Amino acid sequence: MDATPAHTPGTPLPYPYVPPTQPMSGQAFGPVFRLLAWAILLALAVWIARLDLVWRSSEGAWVTVAWAMLAYIVWHIQRSRIVLSSDAIEQTWMWRRRMALRELAFIKVMRVRGLEFLIAPRLYARNLGSTFSFFYCSDRAMLDEFARLAEALRQHEHRPSSSF
Repeated sequence: MDATPAHTPGTPLPYPYVPPTQPMSGQAFGPVFRLLAWAILLALAVWIARLDLVWRSSEGAWVTVAWAMLAYIVWHIQRSRIVLSSDAIEQTWMWRRRMALRELAFIKVMRVRGLEFLIAPRLYARNLGSTFSFFYCSDRAMLDEFARLAEALRQHEHRPSSSF
């Protein structure tokens, strides 16, 4: 018996959505948000440098480790990208998030209109196994595409059920 794997590209999705033929890619966080993250990190570094700390003590080590952790997060905010391909949603971050389009059960675009430059828009995505992920997206074209995907899933959810 020749079974087609669920992840084979080109096979139609179980809901009425046609993914883009070319992968869409964009920044996960907007330029204002990224600039603000860097400004806070640098302002914190200046504030820490002005503290009267004994840097070779445990308190100096803890402050350094805390700042380094923040710097690591800001670096990932800077370089984080989201990709919508024909088979999955992926985001680079401190870890890579991926959810196959075939396994999507629900998706919602969450945004604070008017403050999208400051509060990063995000996608709440739940798969058929009820596990969920959040994906950040600051690209308007991609947000519109994700809204189209959410509408297709909503239509599929409210389709008439077939009785056996």
